[in-house]
Order: sequence, then structure tokens, then C-alpha cells
Amino acid sequence: MTTKKVKSYCRTCNHETNHQILSEHIDSTREDYAYDHTYQITQCLGCDRKSFREVLEDVEHAYQISEDDWEVPTSINVYPNFIKGHRTLEGGYYLPSLVGLIYKEVLLAIQENALILAGLGLRGTVEAVCNDLNITGRNLEIRISKLATAGYISRKDSDRLHGIRFMGNDAAHEVKKPKSEQLSVALKIVEHLLSSVYILEKEVEGNLEITITDFNKFDELLTTKLKSLLPGDELPMPEILGRDIRRVKESLISLESELNEKINNGQYLNLKTGKLSKYLKSKNKLQHYIKV
Repeated sequence: MTTKKVKSYCRTCNHETNHQILSEHIDSTREDYAYDHTYQITQCLGCDRKSFREVLEDVEHAYQISEDDWEVPTSINVYPNFIKGHRTLEGGYYLPSLVGLIYKEVLLAIQENALILAGLGLRGTVEAVCNDLNITGRNLEIRISKLATAGYISRKDSDRLHGIRFMGNDAAHEVKKPKSEQLSVALKIVEHLLSSVYILEKEVEGNLEITITDFNKFDELLTTKLKSLLPGDELPMPEILGRDIRRVKESLISLESELNEKINNGQYLNLKTGKLSKYLKSKNKLQHYIKV
């Protein structure tokens, strides 16, 4: 028995592939209105993904294109719905629950061609990221700019996110439907934001040494280094951190300032401030810390 095949778009392969028709049912009539309505269960011959395929051939409005050929207007729908050319964001499980929920609903809105809701949802995703990162401001314009000044995104990324804000505002206040092309670009921008802020951050941990500007990350590094010291050891920060001083070099002054403040306020209990003195071949006097 010959296997019946058809060319169809595969949401996993992200392009048209050969599909095997596993099951098929055709409703056909030539009475009041002529049409053929075909229902198929198909399986991609590349990745084995199964889909439901619906083909409606409007025979009633067929038109002649040559002496022997007729063109039949045909519409094809494949379910579940998909975003053509879109690949699932890898590492989505790293997203905070609310951010991830809004992002998934945006994808669902685009799949179902609910473009106004999708525009609102993309703007809402940016809002949710700001909330999660405790980026405050009286409006989203200010909060997006603060994402850049806080170092979470670049200035270029900030400019692009303002485009998301404009589109979301148009959808909300003018009930303006975004174009599919606009949403496609906007989705890429939002996914880049999610990847930069959450996914790459998690994947880098334990795999690459990166610079540290945040005190909580500095505290984690410092706590690890202090495990090799004995109570009473008195050393400057470059000696405590060793080769990892390169990771905080650009922010050491501000990080040490915050550390000293926490020590003085009794908020940091693993160290206390010691003498201010030169160490080895240092040109300047260095603040020493005593392991408690």
C-alpha cells in the first residue's frame, strides 16, 4: 500500500516538510454549494511531530487559468496553531513564574492571531520584568531607562524596548492593531530581554567568571574566600580575593564602601575592619579586614 504524503508546515522543524497522512476524512458536496472539506492527521517525516490538518477547497469559485486547468481557491489550517518561523525560547524554565506566565500568554495570543492582546502582553512582559527586578518609576518610560542605567540592558536595548512601549500604548489607548511584522520584531526584542536578564545569567553561573558589580554577588564571592582563612587573620581585600580581584576591580571602591557600612552597622558579621596600612608592594595604604 502506497503511503499518502503531503507538504505541510512543521512547527518543530520550522519549515515545510513531507508529512505522512495517518488518517483522512473528506466531506464533499456539489449541491447548493460545491466544496471539498478534508480533515487529516499528519506526521512529519523529519521529526515525527503529529498535527491536525484542515483543507477547504472552494470548488464553487474555481476559475480557469488555462485551456485545461482550473484554479480552486484553497485554505489550509494546521493545528495546534503556531508562530511561523518562531523557535521556543531555550531556558524558559529560568524565568520567574509571573514573567514566564505573561510571556506564554503572549505566544498564545500571537498563535491565535489576537494581535491587539499580543501587543498589550508584550508591554506587560516588560512591566513584569521591571517589577521582578524592583525597577521603580512613575511610568514605564522611566523604568525602561532605569533598566539600562542599572546595567541590566544596554542603551540600544533600552531604545528598542521603548518601541514595545509605544506599540503597547497604541494597542491600549487607541485600540490599534499591530501588524504581524511589528509583533514579530517586538517578540524578538522581548525574548532578547528575557534571555539577557534571566537565562544567560543562570547559564553563566558556574561556567564563566564575569565581573561583579552587585553587592549580593560580591558577598557570595567573599563568603567563599573567607572559608580558607582562620579567625584573626588580617588581610586587605586584594589578598582575600586573590586572582578573583579582577572580577571586582572596576567596582571595588563602591563594594568596599558598602561592606564597611554594613560592618559598622552590625549587618556583616564575618569580618571586622582592621588597620589601614600598606601591604607588600602596594603604593597606597589598604584597608585591612579581620576574619571573625
